[in-house]
Amino acid sequence: MVVRPSGRRSAGRRVYVAAFGGSRRGRRRTQWVAVLLGVALGPGLAQGQSLQQCTPEGANPPMPKSARAYAAMCEPHLGVAPTVDCGQGARIRIRQDGREIFEDPGLHACDDGSLQIGDCMPGSSLQRHEGRNADGSPRPEVVWVSFCRHDGRDDVFNVDLGDSVQMIGYNYETGATCFFESGDNSPWTHIGENNRLLGVLPGPDDPEFDDAYMPAGGIQCVRCHQADPFIHNPWIKSARLPENPRQPVVPVLPGPNPPYYVVGAPTWDMRTIHIEGNGCLGCHRIAMETLEEFTGDFWDPNEHMPPHDPGSLAADLEALEQCWADGPENTPGCDWVVPPAGDCAGGVVGPDYPHAAERFNRSPNSAPHSSGKRWMTRDEK
Repeated sequence: MVVRPSGRRSAGRRVYVAAFGGSRRGRRRTQWVAVLLGVALGPGLAQGQSLQQCTPEGANPPMPKSARAYAAMCEPHLGVAPTVDCGQGARIRIRQDGREIFEDPGLHACDDGSLQIGDCMPGSSLQRHEGRNADGSPRPEVVWVSFCRHDGRDDVFNVDLGDSVQMIGYNYETGATCFFESGDNSPWTHIGENNRLLGVLPGPDDPEFDDAYMPAGGIQCVRCHQADPFIHNPWIKSARLPENPRQPVVPVLPGPNPPYYVVGAPTWDMRTIHIEGNGCLGCHRIAMETLEEFTGDFWDPNEHMPPHDPGSLAADLEALEQCWADGPENTPGCDWVVPPAGDCAGGVVGPDYPHAAERFNRSPNSAPHSSGKRWMTRDEK
């Protein structure tokens, strides 16, 4: 597989902030969650250099089946996973006509729903955790974000989805990422005042960590967390840092070229589409399936992006949408790219990319088409 140069090198990688998105799955349920905008392309590999994926050598044995074993695998890259106290997180604020509310008004009945079927249930929260080693020493290059979600989408599926707690850990220097899905957290969580999901979850040294969380297993988290590890939308960004309310708990990753790979998942499909010089990609990569999910939930990117002049890049967005519809292989100047990671610079990959997923990264004119409006199945390959 040939990887060609694409993009340009970023500066200032050591500005450690985080953004967040969540995917959730109970032991008997699996649902689709989305990620939208990530980060711009960085330096490509030397012309003709060949690789399968930007994952550091020896860093990706197969993902184990237990959460504690996965936490041990992640520890060299990210330090210890945090112990989550949902009561310490910052609330995702639900508003109706600008006024904060604390009862569920129903789907699409609040100012800024989740863009995942318009969930407006109050009581979810986010918390940012500084990275640390087992001896307590800091890992300033690492951030963890936990998500305690009070779910309000039961009526969509006529089943109790249950609430969920997930974590994402990220290393800004190497791109190492770990996703912890929600297991059955009901023994540790409850609904408190103002509909708030509360509870302290087991830490990674507790055997019950294996009940509270699980590794992703057969589901590729990058179907949703495609452009980078974290999700951004107005719903998520309403949770603000307590020490600095001007900043969301999950700010955008710094720089146009952050690295990204998933520990334990060397065969996941890490591709996004790229058009050199496209204005939408001047600050971030883009996940087109997620764009479908968000626009299908009544979100218009031209009303929000770019932030300083919404709608001014409508033609650039249209070019990306056309490439996605026809496929990069049928669109001159549009390519599949993989992100940098470790010492690998990333870049353009060709049709022989060995990790192309069967059930996502398929454009509308492909067969089968993978739609951002569709819930995932248990085995995502």
